[in-house]
Amino acid sequence: MIQSYKNKIKWVVYGLLLLVFYVLQTTPMLFQILGIKPVLITPLVVCIALFESEAASAAFGVVAGLFWDISSGKVFGFHAVILMCCCIAISLLIMYLMRNNLLNALFFVAMVMLLEGLLDYLFYYLIWSYDSSYIILLNYTLPTLIYTTIITIPVYFLIKAVAFRFNENPRV
Repeated sequence: MIQSYKNKIKWVVYGLLLLVFYVLQTTPMLFQILGIKPVLITPLVVCIALFESEAASAAFGVVAGLFWDISSGKVFGFHAVILMCCCIAISLLIMYLMRNNLLNALFFVAMVMLLEGLLDYLFYYLIWSYDSSYIILLNYTLPTLIYTTIITIPVYFLIKAVAFRFNENPRV
């Protein structure tokens, strides 16, 4: 009974964090350095996938991806599908093969951002044969990847604190 109540509170906290991160991510000029903004939703979703089951992290990845799709102007569902698949993979990797630590969180965020960036570049620039489209990859996608990966450090410890507070057997 008490664990069910704690579980509901945990998901409310995760939902509120998603809303806050989404608002911060979409606020113009906030956290912007040299024209580059981090994608705050990705570290949040990856860190939640590190501490939660594959089904729960997949559902959260879909919701977070839909939020990202609303603000990105891309095909609706593009980021949702990618984040869902990545969350499932990350959760299963942590469950069966890897340890849950900050280094792996940084690695996973970098890989998810690289996948997102490369698929975005492929479907929105490369496939249409834009001249000098590689400049977008070098001057926007890669700096965003690096900035987002750095932002992962405080997000990891925030989600770890929430997971340890509300999970009966948190993944360590």
